[in-house]
Amino acid sequence: MKYFYYTILLLTLVTACRQKMLSGKELEDKLIETMKEHLDKTLQPGTEFTINDMTYYPDQIRRHYNCEFDVIMHAGNKDTSGVMKALISNDFKNVERTQ
Repeated sequence: MKYFYYTILLLTLVTACRQKMLSGKELEDKLIETMKEHLDKTLQPGTEFTINDMTYYPDQIRRHYNCEFDVIMHAGNKDTSGVMKALISNDFKNVERTQ
């Protein structure tokens, strides 16, 4: 009986600690949030940006998301718009800008 309780406890811990898989709107929001955090850290102070649109697809082999963001940036008295491409890891901790 003692082993049964340990097994139940172990299974509960394993299933409770497993990372939840995001999909749909939640995944898009998390990718945009991750890119905003990255841009906040890497852009010059005083630069403001707005992410208008995003497209992505998951790369299962390399375990990351290939993302393309439509961004409008305001720096001082200059405005520019363009496309930023980035690779975001599946755990949302690493962002590598490719363009």
